Amino acid sequence: MKGVNYNMKTPFITIFVVAILIIGLFLAFYDYKKHGIHEQPIGISRSQSDTLKKARLKGEQLSEQKNYEAAIQEYKKAIQISPKDPYIHNDLGAAYYYLGLKAMNPPIPEDEDMGYGTSVDARALTKEQMTEKIKEALDIVKSGVITVVVKDPTMSKDIESFIRPTGNYVYIEDEPREDGGKNYWATIITGITKDYFLNAEKEYLASVDLLFVRDATGRKYSSYAVASRNLGTLYFRMGKKKEAVSNWQRALQLEPSDEELKNLVDSYRKK
Repeated sequence: MKGVNYNMKTPFITIFVVAILIIGLFLAFYDYKKHGIHEQPIGISRSQSDTLKKARLKGEQLSEQKNYEAAIQEYKKAIQISPKDPYIHNDLGAAYYYLGLKAMNPPIPEDEDMGYGTSVDARALTKEQMTEKIKEALDIVKSGVITVVVKDPTMSKDIESFIRPTGNYVYIEDEPREDGGKNYWATIITGITKDYFLNAEKEYLASVDLLFVRDATGRKYSSYAVASRNLGTLYFRMGKKKEAVSNWQRALQLEPSDEELKNLVDSYRKK
């Protein structure tokens, strides 16, 4: 997403942006993948099964037409009939996710796969200067993503304290620097993009929670590669990069022959 960059001129920031663009090229292939027709759920009548199939197929068709609002309504009809179908929850999550991208204002340019919104480099700023820059970004981004980087953990907490009362989403994640210190990346998501992304997260989590395996200790792991991959992509955009990679890795464990997914994971590891 094209936005206003503030003081983003350091080599580290340049490397970060280049890495984001590289990852974005792979995300273009991995935001969402088809999984085919699902098996008929057990415990419903034939008429309910027919209604379920029609709603699901119509939802898929509407999603292909990028009519995500209507697709969501069809998927919700299907979930009312079969609330424990992980595939429908995944499809509903994907519709919410793309609707969140579509709602970004300013919009993501067609040639930009990984829209990271307006960026604020506040590492050399005072708390007051940082706050003013964030206010300027909030005025620009009516619905979308803002990223802020600081090097002081106290200032990262200041960002949280400033953003949370506004009702916007905020997530802080630290990243090691070459000098041994850390940068703290704050991801802020505003407007209806925030609402759509949070709904997408809810549905993806429901999907992986419904289709899982347990290890010897009883710990649950997703057994649905598509939902794990989609959740990883969503988390990357929401600033949860560590959780994103974890979900991508799980998807790769389930689909080890998937070269595109392997390249995606490797591209982040090299960052």
